[in-house]
Amino acid sequence: MAQFFVSAPGHDNTVVIEGKDYYHLVRVRRVRVGDSIDVIDTEGVRYRATIAHIEAQKIIATIMQTITYPEISLNLTLCVALLKGKKFDLVIQKAVEIGVRSIIPVVTERTIPDISEKEEKKLERWQKIATEAAKQCLRKDVPRVSSVMEYTDVLQLSKGVGILAHADPEAQNLRQYLKDNPQHNDVMLLTGPEGGFSKKEVEIARQFGWIVLYNGATQLRAETAAIVLPAIIIYEWGYT
Repeated sequence: MAQFFVSAPGHDNTVVIEGKDYYHLVRVRRVRVGDSIDVIDTEGVRYRATIAHIEAQKIIATIMQTITYPEISLNLTLCVALLKGKKFDLVIQKAVEIGVRSIIPVVTERTIPDISEKEEKKLERWQKIATEAAKQCLRKDVPRVSSVMEYTDVLQLSKGVGILAHADPEAQNLRQYLKDNPQHNDVMLLTGPEGGFSKKEVEIARQFGWIVLYNGATQLRAETAAIVLPAIIIYEWGYT
């Protein structure tokens, strides 16, 4: 069941759904009075509600119960190099579903796309993808997609554990590292472009205190790595 973002319930224990969500419910899902929907308010509280009235531009629903789900405690920021075509769209969608807290698009030495002239429209599109994915997967928050950043600027942001995903057999194994080290609450993961990171970039990351890790025996595509590796980290460190 998809969920919809609303303001806090009123004194009469009702919520109002308007705008795009209203049209989705009425025109696409064709809901009727008496149907149940899940909503989430501005404080991140989830509710199950029953549709009481369907009006010309809004739906009024009555709160029936509060819903609780296990929460991911890990604050994982996915820093991902810009990718060609719609690969970046896919990464954003799946990263939100997995449980990533925020996403930073990154420009690296081998980054191919140049979005400098259309960055504003791209960011608007990416944030919309993140919002729709959050609704679909019943998240109580919507991860923020930040403005595009340069590689070295991103390296300076890490306040907890910074992990650079690099396909190098001499690097530490990601899963082994996660098992052998204490769980951290604040992690930044940086994945590369289609051509990977240069030797210079890897060395700079180490100088900034980032840990260079690899996935294992197979070399993943850039978009696959940006989806699979956050899932592994959340699986190992995501819950306290």
